[in-house]
Amino acid sequence: MNLISQINNILKRFETGDKLKSYRDLQKIFKSNKDNSLLRYNLAVIQQELNLNQEAKINYIHLIKTENNLKAMINLYNIYISEANYYEALNTIESILKKEIMENVVKDKAFVLYKLNRIEEAKNICLFYLKKNNKNLGFLSVIGQCFFHEGNYDEAIKIFENILQIDTKNLSALNSLARTYHEKREKVKAETYYLKALKINKLSFYLLNNIAGFYREELSYDKAIDYYNRAL
Repeated sequence: MNLISQINNILKRFETGDKLKSYRDLQKIFKSNKDNSLLRYNLAVIQQELNLNQEAKINYIHLIKTENNLKAMINLYNIYISEANYYEALNTIESILKKEIMENVVKDKAFVLYKLNRIEEAKNICLFYLKKNNKNLGFLSVIGQCFFHEGNYDEAIKIFENILQIDTKNLSALNSLARTYHEKREKVKAETYYLKALKINKLSFYLLNNIAGFYREELSYDKAIDYYNRAL
């Protein structure tokens, strides 16, 4: 069996659930084929999926240095975002955009700028792209978060409701509406949106944690404990 077939077989096994063994098998092959860029990239992707981020970053950075691998750059900045390392994420995003303007990467740039509290820059990017397509959910979500961050809750609500008109099951918009109404001290509406989101995805750690926090702040401690336990 040639190397490509071996890699493909291991990747198929990884996708069907035998993740750790598949990863170890791919590592064994990689030890004797470290010059193979495709193998290194797939190894990094698996490492990223297994939350072995340090190992994944080493391989992505190697691919970027040796061949300016664009996919590696995209995956690398997503790791930085997951680690809340927004400065490194922005640097990597800027490097990509110097080579090629990619709308999804620009959206991620707006998100990172929002996280860095560069709100006006984030909003300007979103507004530019929303003029082209006012139904772009990615840019709508980021600008909604910007309004929320500024305490402009009414505008944030308009944005999140707009998202739900386009996608009625948008978990992020439902969660954001719940958070926004809670900030406005409209707890009945906040709870309603949290429970709507929960019907869509009962296994979202992020959502369960937010609901638990909502009930904790509302002094409903038994419910808070229940949802924290679910999150755990």
